[in-house]
Amino acid sequence: MSERAHCYVCDKVQDLCLCDRVAPVHNRTGLTIVQHRGEWRHPFGSVRIARLGLERLSVHLADRPLDELEVPGDAAVLFPDDDAPDLAELPASARPAHLVAIDGTWSQASSLRRTHPVLSRLRAVRLPPGPPSRYRIRREPSAESLSTIEAVVRALKILEPDTAGLDGLLASFDAMIDDQLERRSQFPYQPRHRLTPRIPKPMPDVLRLGSPDVALVYAELHQPRGQTRRYPLRLTAARERPGDLFDVLVESPLAAAPERVRNMELTDRDALPRLDLPSAAAALRAFLRPTDTIVAWAQFPCGVLRELGCEQPFLSAKHHFANQTGGKLGRLDDLVASFGGPPVEPWAPGRAGRQLALLDRALAAMREPGFARHEPLEAGRDTSPARPSTARP
Repeated sequence: MSERAHCYVCDKVQDLCLCDRVAPVHNRTGLTIVQHRGEWRHPFGSVRIARLGLERLSVHLADRPLDELEVPGDAAVLFPDDDAPDLAELPASARPAHLVAIDGTWSQASSLRRTHPVLSRLRAVRLPPGPPSRYRIRREPSAESLSTIEAVVRALKILEPDTAGLDGLLASFDAMIDDQLERRSQFPYQPRHRLTPRIPKPMPDVLRLGSPDVALVYAELHQPRGQTRRYPLRLTAARERPGDLFDVLVESPLAAAPERVRNMELTDRDALPRLDLPSAAAALRAFLRPTDTIVAWAQFPCGVLRELGCEQPFLSAKHHFANQTGGKLGRLDDLVASFGGPPVEPWAPGRAGRQLALLDRALAAMREPGFARHEPLEAGRDTSPARPSTARP
Protein backbone atom coordinates (compact mmCIF):
# COMPACT_ATOMS: atom_id res chain seq x y z
CA MET A 1 0.00 0.00 0.00
CA SER A 2 1.46 3.35 -1.04
CA GLU A 3 2.02 6.06 1.51
CA ARG A 4 -0.61 8.81 1.55
CA ALA A 5 0.53 12.26 0.45
CA HIS A 6 1.09 14.63 3.35
CA CYS A 7 0.86 18.42 3.68
CA TYR A 8 3.75 19.62 5.80
CA VAL A 9 2.28 23.10 6.22
CA CYS A 10 -0.85 22.14 8.16
CA ASP A 11 0.54 18.70 9.09
CA LYS A 12 -2.46 16.79 7.74
CA VAL A 13 -2.74 14.12 5.08
CA GLN A 14 -3.18 15.80 1.69
CA ASP A 15 -6.84 14.93 1.20
CA LEU A 16 -7.66 16.54 4.59
CA CYS A 17 -5.43 19.59 4.06
CA LEU A 18 -6.59 22.75 5.81
CA CYS A 19 -4.36 25.31 4.14
CA ASP A 20 -6.96 26.63 1.68
CA ARG A 21 -9.75 26.55 4.25
CA VAL A 22 -8.27 28.91 6.85
CA ALA A 23 -8.48 32.61 6.06
CA PRO A 24 -5.93 34.94 7.67
CA VAL A 25 -6.97 36.98 10.71
CA HIS A 26 -5.15 40.23 11.49
CA ASN A 27 -5.29 40.10 15.28
CA ARG A 28 -3.84 42.98 17.30
CA THR A 29 -3.38 41.11 20.58
CA GLY A 30 -0.09 39.23 20.80
CA LEU A 31 -0.55 35.49 21.31
CA THR A 32 1.81 32.78 22.52
CA ILE A 33 0.77 29.13 22.67
CA VAL A 34 2.83 26.82 24.87
CA GLN A 35 2.21 23.33 23.53
CA HIS A 36 2.64 20.17 25.57
CA ARG A 37 4.76 17.52 23.87
CA GLY A 38 1.79 15.13 23.90
CA GLU A 39 -0.20 17.48 21.64
CA TRP A 40 2.54 18.00 19.07
CA ARG A 41 1.35 16.65 15.70
CA HIS A 42 -1.88 15.33 17.22
CA PRO A 43 -4.20 14.62 14.25
CA PHE A 44 -7.08 16.57 15.82
CA GLY A 45 -4.97 19.33 17.38
CA SER A 46 -6.47 22.77 16.86
CA VAL A 47 -3.20 24.71 17.16
CA ARG A 48 -2.60 24.07 13.45
CA ILE A 49 -5.61 26.30 12.71
CA ALA A 50 -4.19 29.04 14.93
CA ARG A 51 -0.85 28.77 13.10
CA LEU A 52 -2.50 29.11 9.71
CA GLY A 53 -4.91 31.88 10.60
CA LEU A 54 -3.56 34.21 13.27
CA GLU A 55 -1.11 36.90 12.19
CA ARG A 56 0.39 37.67 15.63
CA LEU A 57 1.14 34.23 17.05
CA SER A 58 4.12 32.22 18.24
CA VAL A 59 4.00 28.56 19.27
CA HIS A 60 6.53 27.20 21.77
CA LEU A 61 6.89 23.44 22.21
CA ALA A 62 7.27 22.72 25.92
CA ASP A 63 10.01 20.13 25.48
CA ARG A 64 12.35 23.09 24.97
CA PRO A 65 13.34 25.16 28.03
CA LEU A 66 10.56 27.60 28.82
CA ASP A 67 13.20 30.05 30.04
CA GLU A 68 13.52 30.92 26.36
CA LEU A 69 9.86 32.02 26.30
CA GLU A 70 9.76 35.76 25.70
CA VAL A 71 6.51 37.47 26.60
CA PRO A 72 5.84 41.00 27.85
CA GLY A 73 5.82 41.50 31.59
CA ASP A 74 2.13 42.48 31.56
CA ALA A 75 1.07 39.35 29.65
CA ALA A 76 -1.64 37.10 31.07
CA VAL A 77 -2.16 33.37 30.80
CA LEU A 78 -5.57 31.89 30.02
CA PHE A 79 -6.05 29.61 33.00
CA PRO A 80 -9.03 29.11 35.36
CA ASP A 81 -7.31 29.76 38.70
CA ASP A 82 -9.78 30.17 41.56
CA ASP A 83 -8.86 33.82 41.95
CA ALA A 84 -8.46 34.58 38.24
CA PRO A 85 -10.66 37.50 37.10
CA ASP A 86 -13.12 37.12 34.24
CA LEU A 87 -11.49 38.56 31.11
CA ALA A 88 -14.78 40.16 30.02
CA GLU A 89 -15.16 41.97 33.35
CA LEU A 90 -11.73 43.61 33.34
CA PRO A 91 -11.67 47.34 32.57
CA ALA A 92 -9.93 48.33 29.37
CA SER A 93 -6.90 49.60 31.30
CA ALA A 94 -6.39 46.17 32.95
CA ARG A 95 -6.89 43.98 29.89
CA PRO A 96 -3.71 42.26 28.66
CA ALA A 97 -2.10 43.22 25.38
CA HIS A 98 -0.53 39.76 25.17
CA LEU A 99 -2.08 36.38 25.97
CA VAL A 100 -0.48 33.02 26.65
CA ALA A 101 -2.52 29.85 26.10
CA ILE A 102 -1.43 26.35 27.12
CA ASP A 103 -2.24 23.58 24.65
CA GLY A 104 -2.76 20.20 26.28
CA THR A 105 -5.15 18.13 28.32
CA TRP A 106 -6.26 19.57 31.65
CA SER A 107 -3.62 17.58 33.56
CA GLN A 108 -0.90 18.48 31.04
CA ALA A 109 -1.75 22.18 31.14
CA SER A 110 -1.91 22.18 34.95
CA SER A 111 1.47 20.48 35.15
CA LEU A 112 3.10 22.96 32.77
CA ARG A 113 1.65 25.93 34.63
CA ARG A 114 2.71 24.56 38.01
CA THR A 115 6.23 23.42 37.17
CA HIS A 116 7.48 26.22 34.90
CA PRO A 117 8.15 29.51 36.72
CA VAL A 118 7.79 31.55 33.53
CA LEU A 119 4.14 30.40 33.38
CA SER A 120 3.38 30.40 37.10
CA ARG A 121 4.59 34.01 37.42
CA LEU A 122 2.08 35.28 34.87
CA ARG A 123 -1.22 36.59 36.13
CA ALA A 124 -4.13 34.38 35.12
CA VAL A 125 -7.38 35.42 33.48
CA ARG A 126 -10.36 33.18 32.88
CA LEU A 127 -12.93 33.13 30.11
CA PRO A 128 -16.58 33.90 30.83
CA PRO A 129 -19.11 31.07 30.58
CA GLY A 130 -20.26 30.37 27.06
CA PRO A 131 -21.43 27.68 24.67
CA PRO A 132 -20.02 24.16 25.16
CA SER A 133 -17.04 22.99 23.14
CA ARG A 134 -17.52 22.02 19.51
CA TYR A 135 -14.80 19.39 19.95
CA ARG A 136 -17.02 16.42 19.09
CA ILE A 137 -14.20 13.98 18.47
CA ARG A 138 -12.36 14.28 21.79
CA ARG A 139 -13.99 14.04 25.20
CA GLU A 140 -13.56 17.16 27.31
CA PRO A 141 -13.17 16.78 31.11
CA SER A 142 -16.00 19.23 31.83
CA ALA A 143 -18.71 21.23 30.09
CA GLU A 144 -16.57 24.39 30.48
CA SER A 145 -13.51 22.91 28.74
CA LEU A 146 -12.61 24.21 25.29
CA SER A 147 -10.13 23.35 22.58
CA THR A 148 -7.21 25.74 22.27
CA ILE A 149 -8.53 27.48 19.14
CA GLU A 150 -11.96 27.92 20.76
CA ALA A 151 -10.41 29.46 23.87
CA VAL A 152 -8.20 31.80 21.84
CA VAL A 153 -11.07 32.91 19.60
CA ARG A 154 -13.35 33.54 22.59
CA ALA A 155 -10.63 35.64 24.23
CA LEU A 156 -9.97 37.65 21.06
CA LYS A 157 -13.68 38.36 20.65
CA ILE A 158 -13.56 40.01 24.07
CA LEU A 159 -10.32 41.93 23.53
CA GLU A 160 -10.90 42.97 19.93
CA PRO A 161 -14.54 42.39 18.98
CA ASP A 162 -14.18 44.33 15.73
CA THR A 163 -11.55 41.97 14.29
CA ALA A 164 -12.87 40.21 11.21
CA GLY A 165 -12.50 36.51 10.49
CA LEU A 166 -12.59 35.03 14.00
CA ASP A 167 -15.74 33.01 13.29
CA GLY A 168 -14.01 31.71 10.18
CA LEU A 169 -11.38 30.04 12.37
CA LEU A 170 -14.15 28.18 14.21
CA ALA A 171 -15.71 27.19 10.87
CA SER A 172 -12.35 25.71 9.83
CA PHE A 173 -12.21 23.89 13.16
CA ASP A 174 -15.70 22.45 12.56
CA ALA A 175 -14.65 21.36 9.08
CA MET A 176 -11.55 19.59 10.44
CA ILE A 177 -13.68 17.69 12.97
CA ASP A 178 -16.25 16.81 10.30
CA ASP A 179 -13.47 15.43 8.10
CA GLN A 180 -12.10 13.31 10.93
CA LEU A 181 -15.54 11.94 11.83
CA GLU A 182 -16.21 11.08 8.19
CA ARG A 183 -12.83 9.35 7.90
CA ARG A 184 -13.46 7.48 11.14
CA SER A 185 -16.85 6.22 9.89
CA GLN A 186 -15.07 4.57 6.96
CA PHE A 187 -12.92 2.50 9.30
CA PRO A 188 -15.09 1.27 12.19
CA TYR A 189 -13.29 0.68 15.46
CA GLN A 190 -12.63 -2.99 16.16
CA PRO A 191 -11.96 -3.52 19.88
CA ARG A 192 -9.43 -6.14 20.85
CA HIS A 193 -10.50 -8.76 23.34
CA ARG A 194 -8.36 -10.71 25.73
CA LEU A 195 -7.95 -14.34 24.73
CA THR A 196 -7.63 -15.37 28.36
CA PRO A 197 -9.38 -13.91 31.40
CA ARG A 198 -7.40 -11.57 33.60
CA ILE A 199 -6.23 -13.25 36.81
CA PRO A 200 -5.87 -10.90 39.80
CA LYS A 201 -2.55 -10.87 41.58
CA PRO A 202 -2.36 -12.30 45.10
CA MET A 203 -3.40 -9.90 47.84
CA PRO A 204 -0.95 -9.44 50.74
CA ASP A 205 -1.97 -11.19 53.95
CA VAL A 206 -1.80 -7.90 55.84
CA LEU A 207 -4.76 -6.71 53.74
CA ARG A 208 -6.51 -10.04 53.22
CA LEU A 209 -6.43 -11.14 56.87
CA GLY A 210 -5.74 -7.94 58.79
CA SER A 211 -3.02 -7.34 61.33
CA PRO A 212 -2.50 -5.26 64.49
CA ASP A 213 0.76 -4.05 62.96
CA VAL A 214 -0.91 -1.77 60.42
CA ALA A 215 -0.77 2.03 60.44
CA LEU A 216 -3.26 3.86 58.26
CA VAL A 217 -1.94 7.17 56.96
CA TYR A 218 -3.34 10.25 55.30
CA ALA A 219 -1.44 13.33 54.21
CA GLU A 220 -2.69 16.77 53.23
CA LEU A 221 -0.20 18.12 50.71
CA HIS A 222 0.41 21.15 48.55
CA GLN A 223 2.78 21.86 45.69
CA PRO A 224 3.37 25.59 45.19
CA ARG A 225 3.52 26.88 41.66
CA GLY A 226 7.00 26.84 40.24
CA GLN A 227 8.04 24.06 42.64
CA THR A 228 8.59 20.40 41.81
CA ARG A 229 8.37 19.23 45.43
CA ARG A 230 5.22 18.66 47.47
CA TYR A 231 5.10 19.81 51.08
CA PRO A 232 2.96 18.26 53.85
CA LEU A 233 0.40 20.48 55.56
CA ARG A 234 -1.06 17.83 57.85
CA LEU A 235 0.11 14.33 58.68
CA THR A 236 -2.33 11.86 60.22
CA ALA A 237 -1.73 8.21 61.12
CA ALA A 238 -3.69 5.69 63.19
CA ARG A 239 -3.89 2.00 63.95
CA GLU A 240 -6.56 -0.10 62.27
CA ARG A 241 -8.87 0.76 65.16
CA PRO A 242 -9.02 4.39 66.31
CA GLY A 243 -7.35 5.25 69.56
CA ASP A 244 -3.60 5.30 68.87
CA LEU A 245 -3.57 8.48 66.76
CA PHE A 246 -0.87 10.75 65.35
CA ASP A 247 -2.16 14.06 63.98
CA VAL A 248 -0.12 17.24 63.47
CA LEU A 249 -0.20 20.37 61.36
CA VAL A 250 3.04 21.06 59.52
CA GLU A 251 4.48 24.52 59.17
CA SER A 252 5.36 24.21 55.50
CA PRO A 253 8.47 26.06 54.26
CA LEU A 254 6.28 27.62 51.55
CA ALA A 255 2.82 29.06 52.16
CA ALA A 256 -0.11 27.01 50.91
CA ALA A 257 -2.86 28.36 48.71
CA PRO A 258 -6.06 29.21 50.62
CA GLU A 259 -8.02 26.44 48.88
CA ARG A 260 -5.55 23.85 50.16
CA VAL A 261 -6.10 25.01 53.71
CA ARG A 262 -9.88 24.95 53.23
CA ASN A 263 -9.68 21.38 51.97
CA MET A 264 -8.48 20.25 55.40
CA GLU A 265 -11.98 21.14 56.73
CA LEU A 266 -10.68 22.21 60.13
CA THR A 267 -12.31 24.79 62.35
CA ASP A 268 -10.85 27.15 64.92
CA ARG A 269 -11.90 24.68 67.63
CA ASP A 270 -9.71 21.91 66.19
CA ALA A 271 -6.49 22.57 68.09
CA LEU A 272 -3.78 20.34 66.60
CA PRO A 273 -0.06 20.45 67.41
CA ARG A 274 1.94 22.60 65.00
CA LEU A 275 5.46 21.44 64.13
CA ASP A 276 8.03 22.42 61.57
CA LEU A 277 8.71 19.85 58.88
CA PRO A 278 11.81 18.18 60.45
CA SER A 279 10.09 17.92 63.85
CA ALA A 280 6.90 16.53 62.31
CA ALA A 281 8.91 13.93 60.37
CA ALA A 282 10.79 12.88 63.52
CA ALA A 283 7.56 12.62 65.52
CA LEU A 284 5.92 10.48 62.84
CA ARG A 285 8.90 8.12 62.70
CA ALA A 286 8.70 7.78 66.49
CA PHE A 287 4.97 6.99 66.30
CA LEU A 288 5.41 4.19 63.77
CA ARG A 289 6.59 0.82 65.07
CA PRO A 290 9.37 -1.08 63.30
CA THR A 291 6.93 -3.95 62.68
CA ASP A 292 4.26 -1.72 61.12
CA THR A 293 3.07 -1.87 57.55
CA ILE A 294 1.95 1.56 56.34
CA VAL A 295 -1.31 1.50 54.38
CA ALA A 296 -2.69 4.47 52.48
CA TRP A 297 -5.54 4.56 49.99
CA ALA A 298 -3.52 6.12 47.16
CA GLN A 299 0.16 6.05 46.25
CA PHE A 300 1.26 9.63 46.84
CA PRO A 301 1.17 9.71 50.68
CA CYS A 302 3.47 6.69 50.70
CA GLY A 303 6.01 8.52 48.57
CA VAL A 304 5.93 11.54 50.85
CA LEU A 305 6.40 9.41 53.97
CA ARG A 306 9.37 7.75 52.28
CA GLU A 307 10.87 11.21 51.73
CA LEU A 308 10.36 11.90 55.45
CA GLY A 309 12.50 8.91 56.36
CA CYS A 310 9.85 6.28 57.20
CA GLU A 311 11.39 2.89 56.44
CA GLN A 312 8.38 0.61 57.03
CA PRO A 313 6.87 -1.21 54.01
CA PHE A 314 4.10 0.65 52.18
CA LEU A 315 0.90 -0.60 50.55
CA SER A 316 -1.67 1.22 48.44
CA ALA A 317 -5.12 -0.18 49.27
CA LYS A 318 -6.57 1.35 46.10
CA HIS A 319 -4.11 -0.56 43.91
CA HIS A 320 -4.99 -3.91 45.48
CA PHE A 321 -8.74 -3.20 45.59
CA ALA A 322 -8.74 -2.36 41.87
CA ASN A 323 -6.62 -5.40 41.08
CA GLN A 324 -9.11 -7.73 42.74
CA THR A 325 -12.25 -6.12 41.32
CA GLY A 326 -10.87 -5.53 37.82
CA GLY A 327 -12.26 -2.01 37.53
CA LYS A 328 -11.25 1.61 37.81
CA LEU A 329 -11.92 3.24 41.14
CA GLY A 330 -12.94 6.82 41.72
CA ARG A 331 -13.15 8.70 45.00
CA LEU A 332 -12.89 6.71 48.22
CA ASP A 333 -16.04 8.45 49.49
CA ASP A 334 -18.07 7.14 46.54
CA LEU A 335 -16.65 3.63 46.81
CA VAL A 336 -17.52 3.29 50.50
CA ALA A 337 -20.99 4.79 49.90
CA SER A 338 -21.62 1.99 47.39
CA PHE A 339 -21.15 -0.58 50.20
CA GLY A 340 -24.24 0.73 51.99
CA GLY A 341 -24.46 0.73 55.77
CA PRO A 342 -24.28 3.60 58.26
CA PRO A 343 -22.09 6.67 57.69
CA VAL A 344 -18.53 6.38 58.95
CA GLU A 345 -17.50 7.97 62.23
CA PRO A 346 -14.45 10.21 61.62
CA TRP A 347 -11.33 9.18 63.49
CA ALA A 348 -10.07 12.76 63.82
CA PRO A 349 -11.28 16.28 63.03
CA GLY A 350 -11.63 17.43 59.44
CA ARG A 351 -11.06 15.71 56.14
CA ALA A 352 -8.18 13.51 57.33
CA GLY A 353 -10.29 11.89 60.07
CA ARG A 354 -13.04 11.07 57.61
CA GLN A 355 -10.61 9.66 55.05
CA LEU A 356 -8.99 7.34 57.61
CA ALA A 357 -12.43 6.04 58.64
CA LEU A 358 -13.33 5.47 54.98
CA LEU A 359 -10.04 3.64 54.42
CA ASP A 360 -10.77 1.40 57.40
CA ARG A 361 -14.21 0.59 55.95
CA ALA A 362 -12.63 -0.28 52.57
CA LEU A 363 -10.08 -2.56 54.28
CA ALA A 364 -12.92 -4.31 56.10
CA ALA A 365 -14.59 -4.97 52.74
CA MET A 366 -11.34 -6.43 51.40
CA ARG A 367 -11.26 -8.92 54.28
CA GLU A 368 -14.76 -10.24 53.63
CA PRO A 369 -14.91 -13.90 52.45
CA GLY A 370 -14.73 -14.21 48.70
CA PHE A 371 -13.22 -10.78 48.05
CA ALA A 372 -9.70 -12.01 47.22
CA ARG A 373 -9.88 -13.97 43.97
CA HIS A 374 -6.42 -15.55 44.05
CA GLU A 375 -4.35 -17.76 46.27
CA PRO A 376 -2.69 -16.17 49.33
CA LEU A 377 0.56 -14.33 48.89
CA GLU A 378 3.63 -16.52 49.25
CA ALA A 379 6.09 -15.53 51.94
CA GLY A 380 8.60 -13.01 50.68
CA ARG A 381 6.69 -12.04 47.53
CA ASP A 382 5.89 -8.40 46.97
CA THR A 383 2.89 -7.23 44.96
CA SER A 384 3.27 -3.53 45.53
CA PRO A 385 3.30 -1.41 42.35
CA ALA A 386 6.76 -1.12 40.85
CA ARG A 387 7.33 2.54 41.73
CA PRO A 388 10.65 3.35 43.38
CA SER A 389 9.17 6.01 45.66
CA THR A 390 6.49 3.76 47.16
CA ALA A 391 7.52 0.10 46.82
CA ARG A 392 10.13 -1.75 48.82
CA PRO A 393 12.40 -4.18 46.96
